[in-house]
Amino acid sequence: MHYSSNRNEKTAEQLFNGFTGYIQTDGYAGYNIVANRERVTQLGCWAHARRKFADIIKSGVSDAKSKTLAKELVSMVAGLYKIEKDMKDDPPDKKKRIREEKSVLILKEIEEWCDKHFLNAHAIGGSIARAFTYLKNQFPKLKIYVEDGRLNIDNNIAENHVRPIAIGRKSWLFATSTKGATALCNWYSIIETAKANNIDAYAYLQHVLTQLPIYKAEQRDI
Repeated sequence: MHYSSNRNEKTAEQLFNGFTGYIQTDGYAGYNIVANRERVTQLGCWAHARRKFADIIKSGVSDAKSKTLAKELVSMVAGLYKIEKDMKDDPPDKKKRIREEKSVLILKEIEEWCDKHFLNAHAIGGSIARAFTYLKNQFPKLKIYVEDGRLNIDNNIAENHVRPIAIGRKSWLFATSTKGATALCNWYSIIETAKANNIDAYAYLQHVLTQLPIYKAEQRDI
């Protein structure tokens, strides 16, 4: 993890200096400086695209037509997630094959649906127009995950690991200072990496902090 006081493109540029491969993000333009590099492919996140429509369904102020359109999109996206759930334990090559057989058809349906209702959504305006614009602009990136079975339909795994920081940062002592935030990033890098690899974070830290002085005293390679 890395701490920065802002989300501008310079931060992304520094973090991904020399990076090649797939990068999965939402539609924030600050990532474009990295995404536009050679040998970098940007994936969209279906959770972010879906959320804009799901929020309309939950809203008490959205009109009936907006909610009807939102429910249609959410239902189609549910089909994509059902496919992912059913094959979550399958190897990448099998995932790719199933996505090509099933997910591609739903993606085509969604794209055609978006084109069909796009102007109507903009005639309504407001949140439904913004949701359609986001979906249409992101769709080329939202389709990329079917190309490789190692890719994910969304970046929820990463977001779930950083959510505790976002929730707790206003309560933690020193979290508002640059040094404090940087220290938290260092700790969370260790803790979340341990959790991601199914390692008991407390036991791991206990082992590291016990062995570290010994390694230093004996001038061993950490």
